[in-house]
Order: sequence, then C-alpha cells, then structure tokens
Amino acid sequence: MRLKLLLILCISWGVQAQDLSEILDSLTQSKKVKALQSKAFSDIAQNELELSYNTPEFSVNIAHAKDSTDDGMEYGISFSQNISHPFADKTKERARDSISASIKQELKHEIHLLTLNTSSLYHNACISKEVKQKASELFIEQSKRFSQLQNAYDLGEISRNNLLFNKLDLVKLKQNISAYERGYLVELSKLQESIDNLVIQNLSCSDLVEIKRDIKLSSIEKHNKMKNITHIKDSSQAFYNLYDSIFQSIGYELSYDKELDTDIFSFGVSIPLDSFGSQKEKQKAKYLHKSNFLESQKEVLKKEINNKSKSLQLKIETLYDEYVLLTDEILPLSKELLELSASALREGEGSAMEYLDASRSYSEKVLEVLEIKKNYYNELFELYKVADLELGE
Repeated sequence: MRLKLLLILCISWGVQAQDLSEILDSLTQSKKVKALQSKAFSDIAQNELELSYNTPEFSVNIAHAKDSTDDGMEYGISFSQNISHPFADKTKERARDSISASIKQELKHEIHLLTLNTSSLYHNACISKEVKQKASELFIEQSKRFSQLQNAYDLGEISRNNLLFNKLDLVKLKQNISAYERGYLVELSKLQESIDNLVIQNLSCSDLVEIKRDIKLSSIEKHNKMKNITHIKDSSQAFYNLYDSIFQSIGYELSYDKELDTDIFSFGVSIPLDSFGSQKEKQKAKYLHKSNFLESQKEVLKKEINNKSKSLQLKIETLYDEYVLLTDEILPLSKELLELSASALREGEGSAMEYLDASRSYSEKVLEVLEIKKNYYNELFELYKVADLELGE
C-alpha cells in the first residue's frame, strides 16, 4: 500500500504544471489560429488580384485561302490589353492597402478575442481548482471535529438532534466536494478544447491577473473595431475616387494580318461608354453612401462600447469592494472566532457544538470569497473583450 501511494505521488509530482504564458504560446501555434491566418492571407491575395491590371492577351489565327485566281495562307497576330483605371495607380494602391489593413485588423481582433477567452477559461479553472482544494481541507478538519461531537453525544452532552444536524451538514459538504471536483473537470475540459496542440494535465495557477478596483480604459480610437471601420472607410473613399476619374477603363490592341499578298497593320484604342454614363455615377454614389454609413456606424459603436465598458467597470468595482470586505474584515474575524472556539474547547470552557458552528461559518466565508473572486474575473475578462484591452492591462 505504501509503495502504491509513493508511486502515485511520484507520478503527480512528475506532471508539469502549465502556466498561462505557456498555454497562450501554444494557442498562437494552434490549428485554430493558423486557420484564421490562412483565411486572412487568402482574402488579402484575392484583394490584390482583383485590383491589379488585367493581363495582356495574345492571339494567333491561321487560315488557308483558295479561289480561282489566288492560292495561299492567311494569318493574323494580335496583342491586346484592357486596363482598369489606368491613371489612378496611387488611388488603387490606397484602396488595396486599406482593404488589406482591414483584413489584418480583423484577424488581429479575432486572435485577441481567442487569447482573452482562453485566459478567462484558465482563470475559471484555477478558481474551481482552489474551491475544490479548500473544500477538501475544510471537510478533513470538520470531520475531525465531528468525531469530538460524537463523543459528546455518547456522554450525553448533546442531543441526537444536534448530532444528526451536524452529520447532515458534513455529508452535504462531502457532496459539494464532488460537485466542485466535477466543476473543475468541466472548466479544465473547456480550456483543453480551446487549445488543440497542447495536452493540459495540471495548472500552475500562480499567475492570475491581479485583483484591483480601478481598470483604466484605452482611447476608444485604439479599439480594433474602430480601427477596422476606419480602414474600410478609407477603402470606400479610395474606390469613390477611382470612379471619379475621367477614364474608368481603357483598352488597346495591336495586330498584324497577312492576307495573301497584303500586309495589314492596325492599332486601336477602346474606351467603354459607361465611363461617361450613369453606371459610373451609380458606383460613385454607392461608395459615397457607404462612407457616410460607416461614419455613422462608427459613432454608434463608440457609444455602445463606452456605455457597456462603464457598466462593466461599475460591476468590477462592486465585486472588488465586496472581495476586500470579505478578505480584510469578515474572513479574519471568522477565523479568529474559530480559533477562540477551538481554544475554549481544548480548555474545557467551550463545547464541540460551538466549535462546529464557528467552523461551519468560516468554511462558508472561505467558499464565498472564492465565488466572488470567480465572478470578478468573469466580469474583468468581459471588460477586456468589450473595451479591447490587453491581458492584465
């Protein structure tokens, strides 16, 4: 039995505790992130292709002609190209770069949200782990004291009603430990699901974000969503300028034809009529309206982010105040009462019932602190997501 226990302890000690930085490093190399990056790079390549010049076309035709007077070969060679917006290189470059910047900004935001979500899952799992451990410690201590209560009952010092009440309370705590264990495994499973290239077995939990009251917000203009709208608006303005140019597109063709004894050289330039028509004006109006819409959307988004961020800040401040009250005042008083009742019990001046009542009260406060702590982190990471803050900012 001792050998088996020693083996279990050695295996447990051999399992490396994984901290948040290691998990986030794995996230950046995960299949999920690489899939997002591949899609973004594909969209950027497609954007650059669509705004590039049309490639030249080369054609050759050969024919044999024969009639009553002539007999011979006929052939023709032509070279043509249609150029879209030929005199707007800088404008096209601006449109292309703005769209690419928007795609990159969206990618950055998606990876940022994945990072925050994984960090939130890590914190939840760590708090659940701490709850499970604390509850187990409290159960062991309360079990020891219950045996004293059993002795007091055997001596007739307490009633069977009091004995059964405390026994039921102890059994409920044991049941809660099973629930806490299950909750921890659920949280750990969620964390594992967010990382597809790392097997998570044990958590360090020594690197949780510091609990503090004041969480300062960054400038709203630095928000990823705001930057993204700015990039899209810039691209719309660039497209408007493209369609505002004199020539939307122009084409040319060089050709040489050999018709029996005749050489024919030709050169042509084509300008689509829609360059001067209603279609061009419709495109200009489209991008002008889109630009105006994006500006109004930006203002709506700004107000929405500010309002929700302030609401979350208030929740965090309330949870922090409650956490500090519990940890700095209520929990120390509860622990002092527990120590006094234990001392009184040893000296024969107190009863086992009084000690168990104090122990139960202390246990409730310990678990209540951890519950507040978990709620604090949930609201904190929600604020990080809404206000687009960096981890620990």
